[in-house]
Amino acid sequence: MRVTPTVAARTLVIALFVLVATAGCEPRTTGTSAPDVSAGSTHAADLLTRRDIPGAGWRSVGVPAELGWSFAVRGCPVYAAADYPAQDHRTETRAAAFSQGHGREVRLILERYADSWADQAMTDVRRVIAACPRYDDGEVLASHTIEAERFAGDDSLLVRSDHVKGAEPAREWWTAVVRRGATVATVTGTQLTETEVRRIALAQLDRL
Repeated sequence: MRVTPTVAARTLVIALFVLVATAGCEPRTTGTSAPDVSAGSTHAADLLTRRDIPGAGWRSVGVPAELGWSFAVRGCPVYAAADYPAQDHRTETRAAAFSQGHGREVRLILERYADSWADQAMTDVRRVIAACPRYDDGEVLASHTIEAERFAGDDSLLVRSDHVKGAEPAREWWTAVVRRGATVATVTGTQLTETEVRRIALAQLDRL
């Protein structure tokens, strides 16, 4: 199902999450509070490594000690964190980020949820995009569109995001969100194609 953008009053990761955090569903590291990132936990093998990302020259880059929700679209005038409760029920959050240079970046976030909250987390992503498909904060015009759904795992979404700031060239990035059981993986690619982001998301899903 494709969500058709409608104009919201003004201005996002994924906010997915993720590496150029200004406004909109851009890759970001702030938002709803989260459990500490388990950089060296016994589950670390679940995360892809730079060797798993297609292409040469990828290197690991740092991630913050705390990760907010990738879809915390704080620039949207109708966004309210309390309307999207699943993020308060994360029990573990892990992340990795990689850069290939020339603006090509990948961010991975794994979130484990209590009880049935992983399903609600997917619902929350759909709801925030429906509520804030397009918004302008006076400086940045952002839009987010669900381009594909339920293509892998127990549930999945592929989101296209566009960011226009003044006379600067428009920027586009893709975020794939996939769920298996109680775990949700968010993969955001900056200056990557839809096909590349989907491929990385499917590889991450195989690790869950």
